Amino acid sequence: MSRQECVLVVDEVSDTAEVLQAVLEPRGVAVSRVRRLDGPSGPVNRPPSVMVLDADAFGAAPTCGEGWRNVPQVIIGTVRSPDSEPPDGKGSRTARRYLQKPFQFAELVQAIESLIAPK
Repeated sequence: MSRQECVLVVDEVSDTAEVLQAVLEPRGVAVSRVRRLDGPSGPVNRPPSVMVLDADAFGAAPTCGEGWRNVPQVIIGTVRSPDSEPPDGKGSRTARRYLQKPFQFAELVQAIESLIAPK
């Protein structure tokens, strides 16, 4: 593998990142955590392979800036979002998986692995 896969967890108060580190890092997948995408909450050295976002922490479906547009996402929340998203203005479609709270960590790991699996 030429580059290490990386998962970025965007969550203000959850232990999700710790659980993912315990499960994924032994498999060679790095896990980082920031509290917010739009502030100085932590270093992000390179674009992640997958982002895990807690929609409830944002008050609505999270939106990512231009630099994050094509990063696959796992969105966790209490409200189920539609499975299909309209394409963005550039004609690309971001791969997304939705998990409804409460969720099992095995479901989250499976969703992440499906997004970073070789195509």
